[in-house]
Amino acid sequence: MNEQELARKIIQHLDHGLGQIKQGTLYQLQSARKAALDRYREAPQPVLGLAWAGDIAFRLSHSRHFNARNLLALGLLLSSLIGVTYWQLLIQSNDIAEIDASLLTGELPIGAYLDSDFEAWLKRSSQ
Repeated sequence: MNEQELARKIIQHLDHGLGQIKQGTLYQLQSARKAALDRYREAPQPVLGLAWAGDIAFRLSHSRHFNARNLLALGLLLSSLIGVTYWQLLIQSNDIAEIDASLLTGELPIGAYLDSDFEAWLKRSSQ
């Protein structure tokens, strides 16, 4: 049994019981069918080309997420994030410069800082 035969049998069964339907039920079925047909949209047909071309600007400009208030908040958030990142990088580079300057101007040679015994001596002498 294929789809056509099954559909034909279903139609026959529905037509057989059609005479026994009450008038109120018939009206409800008709109004439900009309409402369903009003909401029905045909499936979009495939078109050769980019799927979003030409329509993306309209959708973005009429979206509730892309209004001026949200864009301003996003801009402030991004600028503050960039500012904090820049500030942290400046502090880090200043710290590295201070460490380099203290290493170069100190009395000990740089090789002393690489010696593991020197680190133990520093800990003992600071206590």
